Amino acid sequence: LFALEFARRRALLVLWDINTQSNEETAGMVRHIYREMAEAAAATPRVAGDGEKDVLPHCNLQVYTYTCDVGKRENVYSTAERVRKEVGEVSVLVNNAGVVSGHHLLECPDELIERTMMVNCHAHFWVT
Repeated sequence: LFALEFARRRALLVLWDINTQSNEETAGMVRHIYREMAEAAAATPRVAGDGEKDVLPHCNLQVYTYTCDVGKRENVYSTAERVRKEVGEVSVLVNNAGVVSGHHLLECPDELIERTMMVNCHAHFWVT
């Protein structure tokens, strides 16, 4: 939902997800929004002094996708370096990754507790 709203606001997007397929599905929805906006812009004549339309571009909107496990520090660092090289610097970061074990704390295996802490806590520091 964040990606779709940022797309509607004409943002260039860089999407990370551990699940490549769902990340590409989100990117497809973003591209659909970009196409709709481009078609609407092409059908609407631009008038000087028309406020937002003069400021925000209607073309060159792009979405980039990367498969990344934010629970793994080195994966975050290597993906971030790829983004810097392939896209450029990031100006706004929305980190909403999170996992839920589905177990009560005393019934939760150690591995799930560690994974929860890596994704829901440590990853915020690494991504930032």
